[in-house]
Amino acid sequence: MKNLVWLVSGLAAAMVGFLVWDRARVQPVEELAHRLEAAWADHHTVV
Repeated sequence: MKNLVWLVSGLAAAMVGFLVWDRARVQPVEELAHRLEAAWADHHTVV
């Protein structure tokens, strides 16, 4: 029973860690995409 509790808590901690890490990783990619879009628009309107 003790091993089952450790297993379940370890899996839950791994899922929470993965979700937090994934969310932190996606944010800069979205920010970079918006900056790239703005730079592309500026480049084409300054001609």
